[in-house]
Amino acid sequence: MLEAVARRVAEALDARECVVFEYRPESGTLVAAARWAGEVTSADEAWLGSVYPVADRVCRRLEPAGRTARERQPDDPLTSAAEAAVVERRGDCSVVSVPLVFQDEAIGALTLVERRSPGCFDEDDLRLLELLAVPAAVAVHAARGLRREAEQARRLAALLSASRAMTSTIDLDMLLTTIARVAREALATAECSIDTYDAETDTITVVAFEQRTSTPDGESWIGRTYSLDEFPADRSLLLGGQIVEERVSDPELDEKNRADMIANGEKSMLTVPLVYEDEPIGFLVFIETEAERRFTDEERQVAAALGEQAAAAIHNAQLLRRTAVQKRRLELLLESTRAISSSVDLDEVLEIVARTAGELLGSQECRIQEYDPVGNTVRPVALWQRMHDEPAPIGQVVPLGDAPRDRVFIEACEVLEQRYSDPELPAATRALFDEYGDRARLNVPLVFNGRPVGALVLVEKERERHWSEDEVALAKALAEQAAVAIEHARLYKRVQDQAVTDGLTGLYNHRHFYERLEREIARARRYGTPVSLLMIDLDDFKAFNDQNGHLAGDAVLRALAAVLRSELRQHLDVAARYGGEEFAVLLPNTPLTAARETQMEMDLTGRLAGSSDDEAPPPGHTDGAEQVAERIRSRVAGLRLLGPDDSVLPPITVSIGVAVFPLRTGSPEDLVGHADAALYAAKRAGKDRVVIYG
Repeated sequence: MLEAVARRVAEALDARECVVFEYRPESGTLVAAARWAGEVTSADEAWLGSVYPVADRVCRRLEPAGRTARERQPDDPLTSAAEAAVVERRGDCSVVSVPLVFQDEAIGALTLVERRSPGCFDEDDLRLLELLAVPAAVAVHAARGLRREAEQARRLAALLSASRAMTSTIDLDMLLTTIARVAREALATAECSIDTYDAETDTITVVAFEQRTSTPDGESWIGRTYSLDEFPADRSLLLGGQIVEERVSDPELDEKNRADMIANGEKSMLTVPLVYEDEPIGFLVFIETEAERRFTDEERQVAAALGEQAAAAIHNAQLLRRTAVQKRRLELLLESTRAISSSVDLDEVLEIVARTAGELLGSQECRIQEYDPVGNTVRPVALWQRMHDEPAPIGQVVPLGDAPRDRVFIEACEVLEQRYSDPELPAATRALFDEYGDRARLNVPLVFNGRPVGALVLVEKERERHWSEDEVALAKALAEQAAVAIEHARLYKRVQDQAVTDGLTGLYNHRHFYERLEREIARARRYGTPVSLLMIDLDDFKAFNDQNGHLAGDAVLRALAAVLRSELRQHLDVAARYGGEEFAVLLPNTPLTAARETQMEMDLTGRLAGSSDDEAPPPGHTDGAEQVAERIRSRVAGLRLLGPDDSVLPPITVSIGVAVFPLRTGSPEDLVGHADAALYAAKRAGKDRVVIYG
């Protein structure tokens, strides 16, 4: 329609070219809406839609009172420099313009261009142009009305799309992306973002970002977070709850925001605070990057409606997400409770607790530390990591002398949050943060019957996390459960230890000795390795007891047990109190002497060469069972013991019989019988000696 107007006006005045401009009062600009020329190039067609500030055009005076046509030449003093440059570049000789006015409202301009000679339009031409401007204004008004209807339909469609999106998905990311897209299309802006507010951290995070023309930087906006302490004007906007329009040229614009807009290439912004039930949720932001823009009241209303939908969508999706997270946490908690209650193995319980706590609270790492109040230390005893690429500090004792706050929180049974940027973080703790790459920790004490037994430590390595009240409460509940489970596991372990150990010496008892003997003989048969057995008896122990008393006798038994522990390999050899003053020692994979004729070749890990079986026996004593027995005999003979009254007790000696499987031995009973026979031979030979069977 507007192109037809341009053609008929040009033909009526015999002009080479006619352009219809539409006035946009909200931005103070003219838009090239239609063009007719005798010869139209692709560049002319691409030029349509160009936007110009009114001040840069010869038709800049659009007051309704000034409806007269005006002609300008390139050298006219009233022609702006920008317009003169365009006229000169195009080779125009004369340009005549007339405002288009409808019901006393300036709605555009009609411009004729002539390139034949300057001053070719006479007074009659100007009057005719003024007359033709009337129907042209009607046409522009009608076009604007049609466009408004189309825009209104588009906006209603956008609202409908947003509503449908809210009812069709509970995926928050997908939902927000849809709302941002339809919102940008509804107001025809260059960009649109949705930002959420985190009250606990007082930060704003970009969660959706849509552009008219996608750029590589567009996706990088997602996830950007900034503190409201850095942008106080945004805090006022968020809490004020009113839609705010900002332009980079506004003299009252906050300077921090102005600098940020300039850095991001933003000309205008329409920011809609997102509020749900009086709680601030975030922002819906419309952004113009090409030119400064004034948004109409109708556009503000549409933005407000979209903002309400976005706020409701975010609230509902977050509520669903929290519900899902809570459900998952309860499931994991129930699962861990069952697992913990069904296990009495301390290491397994610790592993379950660490894994459950880390997964429940979305941490990168969870450590369980054992607290030693006497030594004033903590020692990591369990570790769960989301990514298994960090060295585990299990067993490393950490003194608390240089970090008194760490001890205070354990002794006070209070939760302690630590962040790397905390100026009060102890130097020793900061050094551990540096060593392990930690950024934040949530320390929850493990308390049993009012007594601190350790700590559950949740670790963040990528950011300085702030834990919510719900998360802290969940961690405390899990820590209470963990403390009880750990103590029960420890109690069970003590009971188990008591069932297999001798109460006086702490060595294994007679029953457990025979259980281990059966297993070691079976393993020796499987791998073709030797097992040596030492039967040890205190010489003249009855007479010693009669002379010095049973308390002194008990001290001697404990002293012999200490010698055995110091001479044997922990967790590999087996020392047991066989009965009374008699002891038994099993030496797996150990031959009689250093010449290991019966032993198979072992690799450096202690496994049989060519075998990957974890049950393969470890390397034995390289100097043989006879030398081990001799060292024990010698150590006992050199003991100097004190009695209960601190008097020096008479020296003691032991006789030791040694037998080796499978040398002339076919069963566990044979091995014990042969070692016993060697022991009695040692007794008959004068005691305080080692005798080998056979």
